[in-house]
Amino acid sequence: MNPGSYFQLEELRAHANDNGTHVNGNGTHANGNGAHADSNGTHVNGNGAAAARKSTLRRVASLRLGDILVDEGLATHEDVQKALRLQSTSRTYRPLGHILVAQKVITRSQLLSVLERHQRHSKIGEILVKTKVITAEQLETALTEQRRWRQSFGEVVVRLKYVTEEQVRRALCLQLHINFFDLDTIVLDRSLQTLINPRFARRALVVPVARVGNTLVIAMDDPTRTSVVHDLKASIGCEIEVITSTRASIRRALTQMYPGPVAVDAVDHAPIATGREPQPIAGETHVLALEEIENLSEDRSVFLDVQRTAESTAAIVRQLLTLAVERGASDIHIEAVDRGIQTRFRIDGVLQELEIERVAELLNLNRGKLMSRLKILSKLDIAERRRPQDGSFRARVERDGHIATVDFRISIIPGYYGESAVIRILDPRGLPQSVEALGLREPVGTRLRQLLRSSTGIILVTGPTGSGKSTTLFGALKSIYQPGIKILTAENPIEYVCDAFRQHEVDDRLGNTFAKYLRSFLRHDPDVIMVGEIRDSETADLAFRAAQTGHLVLSTLHTNDTISALPRLQDLGVDANLVTSSLLGVLSQRLVREVCIECRERYTPPADLRAIVGSVPADFAWYRGTGCSSCNYTGYRGRMILSELWTPNDADVVLINRGAPFEEVRQSALKSTLPMAEDAAEKLRQGRTNLEELIRALPHSAVRQLQLGAV
Repeated sequence: MNPGSYFQLEELRAHANDNGTHVNGNGTHANGNGAHADSNGTHVNGNGAAAARKSTLRRVASLRLGDILVDEGLATHEDVQKALRLQSTSRTYRPLGHILVAQKVITRSQLLSVLERHQRHSKIGEILVKTKVITAEQLETALTEQRRWRQSFGEVVVRLKYVTEEQVRRALCLQLHINFFDLDTIVLDRSLQTLINPRFARRALVVPVARVGNTLVIAMDDPTRTSVVHDLKASIGCEIEVITSTRASIRRALTQMYPGPVAVDAVDHAPIATGREPQPIAGETHVLALEEIENLSEDRSVFLDVQRTAESTAAIVRQLLTLAVERGASDIHIEAVDRGIQTRFRIDGVLQELEIERVAELLNLNRGKLMSRLKILSKLDIAERRRPQDGSFRARVERDGHIATVDFRISIIPGYYGESAVIRILDPRGLPQSVEALGLREPVGTRLRQLLRSSTGIILVTGPTGSGKSTTLFGALKSIYQPGIKILTAENPIEYVCDAFRQHEVDDRLGNTFAKYLRSFLRHDPDVIMVGEIRDSETADLAFRAAQTGHLVLSTLHTNDTISALPRLQDLGVDANLVTSSLLGVLSQRLVREVCIECRERYTPPADLRAIVGSVPADFAWYRGTGCSSCNYTGYRGRMILSELWTPNDADVVLINRGAPFEEVRQSALKSTLPMAEDAAEKLRQGRTNLEELIRALPHSAVRQLQLGAV
C-alpha cells in the first residue's frame, strides 16, 4: 500500500463493523449470479417447477443452510448451533452464513459456492423485512406497486419513501456478502488511478479504494455487475474485493480520483445503440471478452438490485454461457415451446436440465430479446426470423481459476413456436495433446502409434456424430507433428485452432469443398493431410490417391464399426485395389459415460439385460451411480473412449481384391481386429461403466460379443 495513504483495509473492516455489517477479508467478489444470500436456515420455496425435480433434489432443496454445510463437511453441528445462538441474540439481523464466515468456520468463497449450487437466494425485500427496515405490509404494497410501475424493487421502496438509498444498498450488501462504506470519510490513494482507465471508471462508476498485497479494493455503484469485476481481474492481474456506497459518494470519489475536464455526472449509463460491435481483447482483435455481451444489448439501464439486474438479457446470456463452461457442457439447447423456452445442456453426451429456475423464468419473459442478443453477439441479422442462421464468436472465460479462450458456435432456426438456438461450446482446455492422452486401451493405442509413424497411406476414424472422431484426429496430429513436417487440414468447420497446423475451413457457398482443397494441397508439398470427412466420391478418390503418392492422410467416415468402412468406400466408388494398397487401418470408437465415483455402489442389473451378454460369473461386480450433486444426480460423471482397430492383413487384402462377399471379408477381418467388445468388458470389470450405458452407446454387434468370463 502507498505509505502516503493512511487508509488501511483493516480500517475498512472496522468501519463496516461499526455499522452493523459483517466484513470478510477473502478478497473475493460476488460471483456471476450476483443474487446470493442466505437466511437463518429457513427455506424459500420455489415455483411449480420444483415439483418436477427428482426426489433427491427435493430433499436437498428442503435442507436448511446449516444442514447443507454439515452434510458437505464444511461445518459441524456444534458450529451451526453456536452461530444460530449468536444470530438470535444479535440486535441487528445477520445471516447465518455471515456469522460462520466471521467465526472462520467457512470461507466466503465456500459460502458463495454452497449458495450457488443449492440455489439459496434471498430477495432484497425479505432482507429489508428481516432487518426491520420495512414491515411485511409495506413489502406487499411495494411488490404490488413494482408490478404496476415496472421498476426495480429498490427503486420502488425508495420512491415510496419507505427507505433511503443507503438502506437499500446496505440490504444489497447483505445479499451479495460485500461491505458498505461511506467514501466521504476515506482518503483515497491517488497512486491507484493508473490501475483503472479513467473513461472506463467513469462509465462503470467504479473507483479504486485501496490495495493490500495482491487484492485491490474497489467501490462500485452497481456491485452486481460481475462482468466489470472479471474484466478488471483479467486486466490488472490481481484479486478484486468489491465494496459499495451511495451513488453520490462514488461520484464524488471519482472526481477526487480522476480530476479532469469530463464531469462524472455527464458520463452516465447511456443506452447503447442496437448492433454495436463488441470490443475485442487488447492484442487479440478476433477475441472478445465474455463480459462484452452486456455491451451488445438493444437497451441498457442501471439496476439498483439483483432482481432487476437479472432481468437484463445480457446477464442471462452471460450466466448461461458461464454455467455451461463450468459444468463442462458441449452444447446449450434453447428451444421454443408453447408459451416459453426450454433450456437444456448437453453434458457427457446427454441433454440435462440444470437447476436454473430463476434464469428460466426470465428466459420465458425475454424470449425475443434473448434471440436478438444471440444474433448480435454472433453478427447475424436480427431482423431475419424466417430462415436459419449460423454464426460464431470467440470469448475469454474463467474456469477453475484459469482464463482461457473459448469458441461459441451458434445456430438459430425458426420453428412452430418461434426461434430455437443451439450454442456449441468448443473449449480447447480438454483437447488431447497426444494419442496417449486419448485414453485408448493399450493394444489399440500401441498399434495406432505404429500406424502414425508411416509416411504414406490413409487412416480412417469411424463412428456416429458426437463420438469424438475430430478429437481423436486432433490428438493424432499432435502426436505426429514435429518442426520438420508440414500438416495441412481441411475442416468443416474448424473446431480447434492449432498454430502447428495450416488449417482451412470448407465453405460450399464459395466452392471451397473438401475435394477442391485436396487438389490444392498436393501442390503445397505437405507431409500429412487431414480431411475432416469423406462424404462424396470425388473426395474419397482424391484422398486415396494422395495416400498413394507419398502422403499420410487422416480422415473420418460415418459407419457403425471398422469393417463397415469397406462397403462404404465401395459405395463411394473407390476401387478395391486402391483401398488395399493405401488403407493402413480403421479405428472405430464410441464415447460412454463413466459411473460417478462419488456415489458409486454395487448392484445387480435386471435379468433381461444380463441375458444380452450371455454367461456372467456369479461373483461379477456390477456398479452404478445413485446420483449426487457432483454428477447432477445422473449417476454418471465424465466420459471415456471405447474403440476397436482393424489393420488389414494379407488374407483380408486377398479377399478384398478378388471381390469376395462382404460376410467372408468380415469373418477374416475378425482375426486382424482388436474388438470394441474386449475394451467394453475391461471397463465393466474395472467398475468404470455399467451395462445400461454400454447398451445405450455401443453398436449392437459389440454388445453381442461381450464376454465377461475370467480374463
